[in-house]
Amino acid sequence: MARKSIFDIASHSLNISNEAGRIARMFHEDDTLYAHSSGYTIAEYVGTYDFSEWKWRGHFVDVDDFLDSIGYEDIVYRCESDDTESFLTLIELVYNFWELAHRDLIAEDSELKWGGNFYHLEDVMNDNLQKYNYKAYNCDDRILVIEDKPEVTAVSEIVEQNLAIDVIRYNHRSLKGELEAKKKILVALGTELEPRRKELQTLNKQLSEDIFFMLNNINIRHNNRNPKDPSKFKKFVSKMDDAQLEEWYDELYQMMLLAILLLDNADRSSKVKDLKSKITVE
Repeated sequence: MARKSIFDIASHSLNISNEAGRIARMFHEDDTLYAHSSGYTIAEYVGTYDFSEWKWRGHFVDVDDFLDSIGYEDIVYRCESDDTESFLTLIELVYNFWELAHRDLIAEDSELKWGGNFYHLEDVMNDNLQKYNYKAYNCDDRILVIEDKPEVTAVSEIVEQNLAIDVIRYNHRSLKGELEAKKKILVALGTELEPRRKELQTLNKQLSEDIFFMLNNINIRHNNRNPKDPSKFKKFVSKMDDAQLEEWYDELYQMMLLAILLLDNADRSSKVKDLKSKITVE
């Protein structure tokens, strides 16, 4: 029997068309926010009060321009055909608008009120994401829907904020096939690990050697595909296609997350050792 993907399993447990229609209605049709004696859909409210100041608005002039340009209606339409990718995209889009409105709602001096399905919409989105093992992350004032990996969450809570955003973003669907963007993140992770390289060597010699070998030899830190630079050139790497390179980049990413967690646990073990010595003295 052929192995089922998580998307196959999830799709059998829900009706994407119905779920997408429910989310779209609560986002774009139902009044769930009330300000200055007026009712607003989430799309209307964000368009009136938030969109012009949103860091990620890009060059779009208003919400209608934004939704038209990204093909909102087409995304919803594709969901009717049980298109999982479109469904995740819809949730990510709506979640960004929901979060902008929610930020205003919980502001200390807010006069904004909620009603109807405002909070229910969040529950519906989270429940659907959970079925696909995805999660909504708030990354620098925007919501990214990313595969839910415990190691990603753990590392993002350890490293500084900018690197944490990159750690999360690496798994985003938009970076699939984007080797240059992935390389930059891997280089940043390498920079994070470099000062503790000797310590990592002590904890796991093979992991340390593999990480830094790959950083230096599979076209990440150096151009290993250029025969005009014989000191860096690696013939085998030069023959890899982009898909093969990306597979190795993704493997290296996972190895680097493990290394960061190992180093963090070493710090924790040191504290436990100190605690044990104090308790034993008693």
